[in-house]
Amino acid sequence: MSHPRRVLEGSTLAVVRRCSERRFFLRPSRRLNRVIRFLLGTYARKHGIELHAFAFMGNHFHLILTDPRRRLPKFMEQLDAMLTRVINKHLGRQGRLWESKPYTHWIFETREELLQHLVYVAANPVEAWVVRTPDRWPGVLSLPAHVGKIQRVRCPREGLFGRGREGSALAPESELELHVPPFFESEERCRRLYQVALDAYLEELHAREGSYSGRDSAKRLDPFSAPRDARSGPTFSLIPALTNATKEKRLELKLWRRSVRDAFHRWRNNKSTRFPEGTWQMVERYGAEIVPA
Repeated sequence: MSHPRRVLEGSTLAVVRRCSERRFFLRPSRRLNRVIRFLLGTYARKHGIELHAFAFMGNHFHLILTDPRRRLPKFMEQLDAMLTRVINKHLGRQGRLWESKPYTHWIFETREELLQHLVYVAANPVEAWVVRTPDRWPGVLSLPAHVGKIQRVRCPREGLFGRGREGSALAPESELELHVPPFFESEERCRRLYQVALDAYLEELHAREGSYSGRDSAKRLDPFSAPRDARSGPTFSLIPALTNATKEKRLELKLWRRSVRDAFHRWRNNKSTRFPEGTWQMVERYGAEIVPA
């Protein structure tokens, strides 16, 4: 069976998706920005996903979201597929847009972890030496002031979606809403803590030695090229709250994956076998049952 993915109802998590060969297929443009916002709003509403933050860089994107209905795999599947269709058509290419391995995701358990990653996502263009402040990034990016806001986005009708069933079924408008994340008492408090933490992190980044390439350079990127150095790529190594996971948590995940595989081998001979909580593929595709909590 494929690598088991743990999908828990109501979990809040970070998602990272990378372009194939780290190429700049997501190069910012007014047209692509509009498409991304429209599709994010469309599929988030369709699958009940609550978005909290997002950043679309040249060769990868970050999402922070809550998944109340265990629909993350379907949400990502449709978002990936439609972005692939649109961007390939826009660039006049065919083939895979995303790297072959699945998207990366991490479940948050504390407000400190969540806040640190919210800051990391907003500061991504600064971290990558492109712009000095996040608001100068020419691509799709959320900021503390956007929390709790709804943006209405008209469907781009320049023939980007093709004539397939999925493209023809798209609504004329979508609503891209940035929900208040869990662990925060109110919208106002979330914005304030988020902005204070972001300002502190930006001050640290500005203390580095180096120069920023600028927003215009991001728009002039060759979409078929890739970064020359490692600092342009996404990594969790810059996020202590994520990389400093305890050995107990890593062991727990390892044991969970082992229990899923063990259940799968039993299920092949006994279809009444129940799977551990968080199992998604076997439940959705084959109707397997979950062990009661």
